[in-house]
Amino acid sequence: MSRLKLLILDANVVIHLHEFSIWSKLIAICDVHLPRTVVGEADFFEVDGDKRPIDLQDDINQKIQVFDVALGEIQKFRDQFDPLYVGGLDPGESEALAHLCKSAESYLISSGDAIVYRVLGRLSRSDQGISLEEVLQKIGLQRKELPWSCSKGFRAKYTKEGEVHAIKGIGMKKPRK
Repeated sequence: MSRLKLLILDANVVIHLHEFSIWSKLIAICDVHLPRTVVGEADFFEVDGDKRPIDLQDDINQKIQVFDVALGEIQKFRDQFDPLYVGGLDPGESEALAHLCKSAESYLISSGDAIVYRVLGRLSRSDQGISLEEVLQKIGLQRKELPWSCSKGFRAKYTKEGEVHAIKGIGMKKPRK
């Protein structure tokens, strides 16, 4: 079992980890980083139709790192993409990816949204994406039944799509002449 360092989680991954009752185990053995926006987005999960609140404050105080990216930096990051890409990026994903791309550190990001992996593929950062399935395998918390959006296959499919878009020149704004 290896400890994952510099792991950024998207809101849907935080929610799934709470649904699977393994959030505490994961943050005990991983170096987790959350965008401030994601902290606000991951506010509840459902079990058998009942909404249960997610309170991350104690974990923020003790185990996880929260980061903020200036609005101008987020906008600069988003401005490089055409509507095909930027239209799919929610605020938490935008903040997470802007942080990942401007950092000198080699972060990994886990999400359940295709656009995150497409962006990584498009920006030639495919090695910085990791599915929840892969995270859990690396730390010894495998689960048999995960949603498709949490799988290695999902990550690989959409990362490859972004790489193909890079070859075809799709996804980024054209430079002005």
